Amino acid sequence: MVTPTNNHMVDQLNTLGIHFLQGGTDLPLACDPIELLQALAANHEARLRLALIPLLLQYPQWASYVPLAIAPLSPSAQLVLKCYYTAARLLQAQYHHRLEKFLGSLTPLPDLFSAELGLSATDGLTDLAHRQQILTGRYINWLGTYHHALQRWLIHGEVRRTWNS
Repeated sequence: MVTPTNNHMVDQLNTLGIHFLQGGTDLPLACDPIELLQALAANHEARLRLALIPLLLQYPQWASYVPLAIAPLSPSAQLVLKCYYTAARLLQAQYHHRLEKFLGSLTPLPDLFSAELGLSATDGLTDLAHRQQILTGRYINWLGTYHHALQRWLIHGEVRRTWNS
């Protein structure tokens, strides 16, 4: 697999209608779902890894690609994809009504990784954030990170929708 450049990943996200990140060349690019998921999860830039959350929120049907994308990744990239996928699933449930207004009918993201991450079916975003701190050894504000991804993507998308109407 040839790893796309950061600009190409931003272009791919923009092509998919996910205007979450600055940069790119504004050229439409074809997107292979598995390769994009892998490239984002393995990226050295946090902003690109974080784009997994809005990508999965906007394209919940990509959940079927996630198990295929995980296998060849490094353990740290696997953990990123598992945690951010789980964050997207929990955010989708928590913000269901707002997301439905923005996206229309939603396909629920299935629970793929709670058991692997040591979470119960009733655990929420706070529990995931605490678990991600433990699993990564990085005691940063993961909960704020998850919410930042959702809010930045939603606000930008809502503003674009207003401009276009």
